[in-house]
Amino acid sequence: MPARPKPRPGHQTLITDPERRRRLGASFSTDTSLEEAWRYDAARPRYPEELVTAVLGLARESAGTAETVGTVGAAGTAEIPKNSRPVTEPEDCLSRLVVAELGAGTGILTRALLAQGAQVHAVEPSRAMTEVLSARSSDLSDGAGQDGLQVHLTTAEATGLGEASCDVVVAAQAWHWFDDALVQDEVLRILRPGGVLAVVANYLDTSVSWVHRLTRIMRAGDVYRPGWTPPVDPQRFGAWSTRESRWERAITPGEIRTLSTTLSSWLSSDEPARERRRANLDWYLDEHLKLPADQPVQLPYLSVLHTSVLPGRM
Repeated sequence: MPARPKPRPGHQTLITDPERRRRLGASFSTDTSLEEAWRYDAARPRYPEELVTAVLGLARESAGTAETVGTVGAAGTAEIPKNSRPVTEPEDCLSRLVVAELGAGTGILTRALLAQGAQVHAVEPSRAMTEVLSARSSDLSDGAGQDGLQVHLTTAEATGLGEASCDVVVAAQAWHWFDDALVQDEVLRILRPGGVLAVVANYLDTSVSWVHRLTRIMRAGDVYRPGWTPPVDPQRFGAWSTRESRWERAITPGEIRTLSTTLSSWLSSDEPARERRRANLDWYLDEHLKLPADQPVQLPYLSVLHTSVLPGRM
């Protein structure tokens, strides 16, 4: 059996050192080049459609208008993992849901939300990331209506959005970069009573032995630790509900190497450290696993969605 990630107490902050959080987070915000942002968007995995559906469906249920979520257009479904479930209702059943996406990055989740008809406020502090987000989301945002997408070049802790203006606040692969206390205050300020806070992340599935070793070589620190939930004040937020989805991604060894260059541990490293990691990856992929250079391998992922319904809607 492979070694497992060390257990982490529920609600413990993933990055406990504020200075380390600032340093690593800067690799995605102030230090990101446009080239790196495009590479990030191409290399990072997408989110299972069923989890996007679950978030928006929960928001409608909380608002008292439960219906079946619909997927709109081939452009919105091209990046969905294989195990997602198709849905067929029209987009107008979601047109009134307003979503604030914190740390939206290049818009990987943004596009999935837009494809299901949501109106999205994409909040992201990196100018390079927002340029890619806008370019990649243009067709979908047009399809979602005049106000389908609004991009806000700012932080999750100070969105500038109106008080009680959102049905959903969601963070994808980003919650660990935020200041815990400040982001909770901001979520409570912009989320309507009964609104949904959602935190979603893709993890390499370390229950598979060769993948576990790969994460060690890549220094992919954001591995899943069962029982962990985002740290929020239980007196202010509803209890977390957690949903998992396992799926596989076809990816070549070269694409795995590119994926490794989008991690904060790579972006914040010096060139000697990067060269050592390149050599280790070359050995593991080419010599140990003997993966053909141009043949895709099925890389297992675990996607985890945490949702909390804000008290207060009658």
